[in-house]
Amino acid sequence: MLRRSPYLLLILATCIWGGNFVAGKALVLHIPPITLATLRWSLAFLCLLPFFGKQVWQLRAEFLRNWPMILFLSATGVAGFNTLTYEAVQFTGSINASLMNSATPIIVVVLTWLVMRERFAWAALPGILISMAGVSWIISRGSLSALLHLSFNKGDLLMIGAVICWALYSVGMKKMAGRFPSSPFLLIQVAAALVLLVPLSMVEWGIKAPQVDWNLSLTAGLIYIGLFASIVSFLSWNRAIELVGPQRCAGFLNLIPLFSAIFATFFTGESLQLYHLLGAVWIVVGVYLTNLAMKKRLVAGLK
Repeated sequence: MLRRSPYLLLILATCIWGGNFVAGKALVLHIPPITLATLRWSLAFLCLLPFFGKQVWQLRAEFLRNWPMILFLSATGVAGFNTLTYEAVQFTGSINASLMNSATPIIVVVLTWLVMRERFAWAALPGILISMAGVSWIISRGSLSALLHLSFNKGDLLMIGAVICWALYSVGMKKMAGRFPSSPFLLIQVAAALVLLVPLSMVEWGIKAPQVDWNLSLTAGLIYIGLFASIVSFLSWNRAIELVGPQRCAGFLNLIPLFSAIFATFFTGESLQLYHLLGAVWIVVGVYLTNLAMKKRLVAGLK
């Protein structure tokens, strides 16, 4: 039932990524960002390889024929988005980063229109904007002055790059939908991403030479982002894109700040405030209206 329900898959993926935001923010204080991304995907690779390595080998000819697209997906969604996000939070605040991330749905809609020649989803814009308003309300803690006094720096530019990477990945996955089984397809993307990340992490390690104190909390956080945020969430997201397309999936990305706030409440001692609840209502209403508009457009197109 889970594999056939795009909405459950999207909620599962965004819930896990909400936890990933909290875990990643803590981990990057101890592990350099490129190295963290490399460790994350190395763990995912080692977990996927015993189960799906044989299928990857059997499909090697098909993968080789599609290597430009596989490299594109690996560079944008697997390596690029996460590494740029980890880099960004070192220079920018959570308000700036989350605001920029909430723009992803609009970028996905525009890219789908430009690249895949799908009709521009004007009907979905009100729902997307309502969700963005909810996100803004949560991350600004219900203060309009916090939004009016934002400043922009190197981290903001990196976050813009991360958002564009994820939008490109979502559109690319739609173009590749149904060509390969999802799990071996993810494995080959991870392998290609590691080809890019490992040399970069070696350079980073040589420059920064960090002293990492491996403890239970650090290990648990790495396992979380390596297994759940890398495997379960990506497989869920990619399957949902196959079922309903990137435009309808994109609106659910605005659930990530909501789930981040919930995880932060439980794991960092933050208390749940009224602005969390108001923002959550706007996000849920916006996601619902977006998908309702997209569903009506799809039905109208079939008539």
